[in-house]
Amino acid sequence: MEQCLRDGVQLIAVVGEGCAELEEEIDWIVVGDGLSPDRYVTTSSHPDESAEDVVEFAEFWLCEGEDGVQQVRF
Repeated sequence: MEQCLRDGVQLIAVVGEGCAELEEEIDWIVVGDGLSPDRYVTTSSHPDESAEDVVEFAEFWLCEGEDGVQQVRF
């Protein structure tokens, strides 16, 4: 997760079974108690959406000039 912060990741969108719990874990790992403003990334969970729909959501999230969306599957 430290790599996400160094890379300037803006959004981590999680899809699939158990995604809400995984999103919460990511929040605790990356953001922690929220007291450090340099440890922030937006997270979202999408239990009832397809991976394709969530990728489209993430593409709209990005600002112009960003590198794009990267998918990581477990």
